[in-house]
This record gives sequence, C-alpha cells and structure tokens, in this order.
Amino acid sequence: MNKVIKDILKEQELINVNGINQKGNYKIVDRKTGELLHTFIKAKNPKNVLEIGTSIGHSGIWIASALNKGAKLITLDRWNERFEKALIFFKKSKLNIKFFEGNALDLIPKLNVKFDAVFLDATKSEYLKYLELLMKHKKLKKGVLVMADNTISHADKMKDFIEFAKTNDAVTIDTEAGLTVFVIDSI
Repeated sequence: MNKVIKDILKEQELINVNGINQKGNYKIVDRKTGELLHTFIKAKNPKNVLEIGTSIGHSGIWIASALNKGAKLITLDRWNERFEKALIFFKKSKLNIKFFEGNALDLIPKLNVKFDAVFLDATKSEYLKYLELLMKHKKLKKGVLVMADNTISHADKMKDFIEFAKTNDAVTIDTEAGLTVFVIDSI
C-alpha cells in the first residue's frame, strides 16, 4: 500500500475520531475490519467487487487498494453528503473505483457487471434483500466472496441475513462491530 493511500486512510480515521460524525453520517469501519477486508480481497483476487454502503469511502479505499491492475470496485450509497466526501477521497486515491449515488435496491438491477466479491455495510435490515436481488438479476459469480459488517453490533436487525450466512458456512470475526465472511457456491 503506497503512502498516498495510507495518508487517505489516516485522514478518514481522523475525521471519524474528531467528532465530525456526531450524527452518525460518517461512520467508517475500524482499522481491524479494514485490514481484514484488504486481506480477503488480496486472497480472493477478484475482478469486480461491489460495495453497498460507501460512507466517506474508507472501506472502499481498503478494498480498492487490494485489487490487482484491471480489477475495479463499484460502490453504492444513497446519501449525497457522503457521496460528495467519498468522491474527494476516491479522486485523491487514483484507484479504480466507480461510485453510484442512489438506493442500492434500485441500482442493483441496472448494474452491468458480475461480481466476484461483495461487501455489505448499508441498511442492516436489507442485507439479505441486497443478496437476493443480486442473485435474482444474476449479478454474482459462482464462488462469490461475501463480507458483511456490523453482524455482531446490529445482529437484531439482520436475523434473516445471519441465518442465510450460516447456511453458507459463514465465519463471524470479532471486530469492533463484527465482520461475517462466507462464499456462495450455488447461485
């Protein structure tokens, strides 16, 4: 990871620490989760990654900085204020990131890509809906890597998703909020 990327990640962490996120608008993944995302993406070596829930682009930078040349991250978020901040960081990073503003449930059917990996960090009660929509519209490759944040801290809001994850031999890692990881072999 180069110095520019490291500096961007530090800057984003400082925004979060300095209380700018008091209303929760800029919540970002903790460093351990970021490092795990980076590691899982490096290991998977995906061509196309989908992130649902961008915030200010922190997890997107972790993910995109792990991608090999020619691979890309597509990230979706519905909050304009977050969209504007994330775009600044994405432009600075010069990573291959495509950002779409809007509700993921509306945007997913319009995407013209099949994904090798997906990171979920948006409306917690909709995690399973996102996956079901991706499967319905044939947007996932067989063996897709699924990573989902907040699966410990917000488990009560995503019981259906957690049950689905368990049927796919998911592993939940005890990060600040909980990161659940699994592979879907049958699409």
